[in-house]
Amino acid sequence: MPHLFALQGSGNCGKSDTLIRLFQALQTKYPSATIHTLHSGTKDIAVIMRGVKGLVVGIESQGDPYSRLEQSLPAFSAAKCDIIFCACRTRGMTVGWVNSLSAAYSIHFFAQTRVANNQGATNAATAVSLMQQAGI
Repeated sequence: MPHLFALQGSGNCGKSDTLIRLFQALQTKYPSATIHTLHSGTKDIAVIMRGVKGLVVGIESQGDPYSRLEQSLPAFSAAKCDIIFCACRTRGMTVGWVNSLSAAYSIHFFAQTRVANNQGATNAATAVSLMQQAGI
């Protein structure tokens, strides 16, 4: 069964930055992977990567209510992503959107860690941890 890893937290706690760092780490580790960009911005992304350890990986960094997440998750499923990484809140509609894929995906929720100092290093470590959890 494919897997969906949802990074949960309140607004402005580093979820998007963590997932952008995860994407960058995957690009470095799998330079031959092809990338289909659904959205690219300075603060958030939505991409599908093919050829990550032979897998298809979807990444959506926007996980706010009324955000693109509601469209990205079905797009990732339609693209037959083996692994999906996304941001979401701790409750409400974004959690519902994630759980709507529970029939097809094994869902894993992870709490975003917020620290007083050096949030960037924490986000980078969380990105590596998510990759390890996914086996990539």
